[in-house]
Amino acid sequence: MADQLVLSLDATSPGIYRQRGVSSLQSLFRSHFPELFTRYGADFAKRLGKFRLERISKAVGRFLECGDYTKGIARIQCTNPGCRVEYFRPFSCKVFHLCPSCSQKRTLLFGEYMNEQLLLRLPHRQFVFTIPKVLRVFFRHDPRLHGEISRLVYGLVRDFATAAAGKRIRTAAVVVFQSSGEFLR
Repeated sequence: MADQLVLSLDATSPGIYRQRGVSSLQSLFRSHFPELFTRYGADFAKRLGKFRLERISKAVGRFLECGDYTKGIARIQCTNPGCRVEYFRPFSCKVFHLCPSCSQKRTLLFGEYMNEQLLLRLPHRQFVFTIPKVLRVFFRHDPRLHGEISRLVYGLVRDFATAAAGKRIRTAAVVVFQSSGEFLR
């Protein structure tokens, strides 16, 4: 019971602390990333490119500590004088694209920001463009191409909207690249 009193608050029984579980993705990284890190240069760098392993290693380290109560917590308390319920929340890693929890939170916050502050209360349209598989390798190794293709696609959409309206109209675009589709298969 003594080790339970220092880790995390169990919502079902106030005052009892239990450590949050480790995700299977964290277990996978904890087990296999050190070997990948040591073998990458010899086995994969030539084929996949020389990534910044030091930066990736730091991101993986932060991801492995995500949600760990022993790495720091925030105490959250209800401000209602009649309630005053409180709980502890572990710090998050904020590693976008690697940590599913933090990545999803950041995506939702960005969507809320766009809806509440950035976009006007006008009709919006979503367009999805795919890059042929044979060209994807160029985008993987040259990120400047993302900006060029964004300008090209926006120009096409703008010209289409102008032609459909029959007059010059003002348009804007939010462009997002999603590259995990090929990895999800």
